Amino acid sequence: MMMWATITEGLSRSRNVHHDLDTECATAKTGLFGGAAFLALDASLFWLVCQMLMLNARADYLDEDDPKGEYGQVYATEFDSNGAGHPAPKV
Repeated sequence: MMMWATITEGLSRSRNVHHDLDTECATAKTGLFGGAAFLALDASLFWLVCQMLMLNARADYLDEDDPKGEYGQVYATEFDSNGAGHPAPKV
């Protein structure tokens, strides 16, 4: 799809579709390069979402080990809340 936009834009410039090619932005009249850039962004975001869904499905259905541990291993009573991040630490 990106090659189609690039080739069409090149053909419209080479065949002199516009009356005055010395304007500030001749490609803004056709907008094909902007459309190709949007298409590339859309495709990359779709690829990223597919990768995230694939990793989630693999972890859920293939029972791969999670390196972060199991749920429920840390209890609130085991956590020392008087650390450096506490608003009034014990000295």
